[in-house]
Amino acid sequence: MRKTVFALALLSVSLLTAQTQKWEYWPGAAYDPAIPTSRSVLGHDLGDRILSSANLVKYMEALAAAAPRRMKVFDYGKSWEGRRLVYAAIGNEANIRRLPEIKAAMQKLYDPRKTSAAEAQKIMANLPAVIWLGYGVHGNEISSPEAALQTAYHLLAARNDQVVSNVLANVLVLIDPIQNPDGRDRFVNNYEVSEGLEPDANPLGAEHNEPWPGGRSNHYYFDLNRDWLAITQPETAGRVKALREWFPLVFVDLHEMGTESTYYFAPEAVPYNPHLTKEQKEPLYWFGKNNAKYFD
Repeated sequence: MRKTVFALALLSVSLLTAQTQKWEYWPGAAYDPAIPTSRSVLGHDLGDRILSSANLVKYMEALAAAAPRRMKVFDYGKSWEGRRLVYAAIGNEANIRRLPEIKAAMQKLYDPRKTSAAEAQKIMANLPAVIWLGYGVHGNEISSPEAALQTAYHLLAARNDQVVSNVLANVLVLIDPIQNPDGRDRFVNNYEVSEGLEPDANPLGAEHNEPWPGGRSNHYYFDLNRDWLAITQPETAGRVKALREWFPLVFVDLHEMGTESTYYFAPEAVPYNPHLTKEQKEPLYWFGKNNAKYFD
């Protein structure tokens, strides 16, 4: 299962490093024409335009409509400005049919005071790993929601791909494409009123410099990446409620690095929260070393 999770994490970040020239999301991938592309739904390829939160959700729903036996979209709340907060469940047909059963089983597993070790082993023997991929908690880190859509498309459309087959057989993938739709749309609006007839690569160009408060925060200027403990905002409250229904084994929170920054690899820098256990910290090294292997 560890190798499958590593492969999924790599799938989810590869779009973040793509350039505007022609590129391959996954080398040699062949795609099922029955699964709609971004161009067929939105009129352009992913990355050609910065998508509004509504268009992000529109494409996710188009994918689910094309493959209803392998993908379902669920609402988990609304932002302060009334924008939808959704996540998609992607898996093979057998696991999508079992969604209520899998959710109930994960709820049994989360508390060892209620489920014995022997019972837990029986449950796990017939259960996919549940993974949550969260994108765009900072609305002006624009590439990660696009990566969410490309990841969903690849998982549904890739043909004769052993990595994808292994992922869908062993993992239930939950994708939250935009965690902060209000900040996202604030950024998109500013970009669209600032851009000219041709893209301006100069970092001092108006399209690259947001006026205050920028798109990082939500409607009330909360940095939602700092709200996980206090849970003061509806976006966080809805997300935490959904997470506590599924209890995913891994939560991947996809961000975007600035152009003048080095690339981030887990584990994070010390000091750690002293309450983290060895079992919680050890997987960070697994992910960091595996990512380094692919980017070396």
